[in-house]
Amino acid sequence: MAADPESEIGLTAGFHLPSSREHGVALDTVPDENGRSSFWHDVLGEIRWSLTAPWLWFSGVAFNLALAVAWLFYEPLQGRPHSDWAIIVGTYFAVWILADVTTTNVLGADAARVRLSVLRGVPMLRILMVKNLTLLILVGLPTLIATAVITVRSEADYRLVITLPGVAFPVLTWVGVGNVASVLMPVLIVPLKERWRRRRQLWPTVRWLGHLCLPYALLAVVQPAGALPRLITRHLTFVSPTLEVKAVVVTLTGLFFWGAGTAAALGITRHRGITIR
Repeated sequence: MAADPESEIGLTAGFHLPSSREHGVALDTVPDENGRSSFWHDVLGEIRWSLTAPWLWFSGVAFNLALAVAWLFYEPLQGRPHSDWAIIVGTYFAVWILADVTTTNVLGADAARVRLSVLRGVPMLRILMVKNLTLLILVGLPTLIATAVITVRSEADYRLVITLPGVAFPVLTWVGVGNVASVLMPVLIVPLKERWRRRRQLWPTVRWLGHLCLPYALLAVVQPAGALPRLITRHLTFVSPTLEVKAVVVTLTGLFFWGAGTAAALGITRHRGITIR
């Protein structure tokens, strides 16, 4: 009888994996056997791990945020009408943070915990959903709150109905795209010193460099998708294109990309399994 491809997630030997002691609470926050713990218990455990030293995942978020702020000094944002600023600022920070290995390598950042979860019978869908929701809570929610503050302070309150979905769209889209990238090319996070020692191993080195460059290549592909909600709204001839209708279209389109990306990731996992190298 063939093994379930989803259970074939493995780790390439030779690299050092952080131990329970090094991670502190890392292994303690892995879901219970066969997913008996509640979903929200798993999400809280994931958040707890993300905010615990050595912050393998969350440190990338903080680094990207610092880069986004620093880049503003080199190339300040430029908007069209004043009413666009809330969306421009929110989208700018969302894309800077999410168009990165933070999103495209969610399985490799804590490979030991992911493998243990699979061995305990936790479905890949649940693993991805827990990681996605953690990302949305730690990154998406603060971005939406900042967007709401900018909107209320600089525009009329009714504009929230369009600025919040406008920023939520790239967040949801990138999480969906990140799910696909994460199962296609999960890369084990190891110290740079160890990567340097193994630099003559051509394929692992090329694969690691490729996973670092992947988000920027995806950015060129994903960026044009931002025009899709406007195209859909323009062709909805049976309803009036009010702000509320536009907000619903933008939100549903973002949710579609998230759902489609997640479905594709699960299909890839069932077809070929996952090996974190």
